[in-house]
Amino acid sequence: MTWSPDAADSSSFDVQLGDIILTATDGLFDNMPDYMILQELKKLKNTNYESIQQTAKSIAEQAHVLAYDPNYMSPFAQFACDNGLNVRGGKPDDITVLLSIVAEYTD
Repeated sequence: MTWSPDAADSSSFDVQLGDIILTATDGLFDNMPDYMILQELKKLKNTNYESIQQTAKSIAEQAHVLAYDPNYMSPFAQFACDNGLNVRGGKPDDITVLLSIVAEYTD
């Protein structure tokens, strides 16, 4: 089956100057709960390129480590347990993190 871009879901939302937008694959959300992601985002002090890049890298690396921890109760494992499955550990998967900050365009 071939999918075209027209088949994609789309949505829109209002943003304000300084808003942080985190876009990621399910490999992040299956391995890191929201509170852990927010802890990392709170460390973002500057909105310069290097700081944003380091924060995105830190989040992705942390998710990667957790994905291979057999004793960690990941969000994926928690959801599986809530649905009657005996699952523990992280969930190895692709992990991609894109971090953006809404800024003014200057020419």
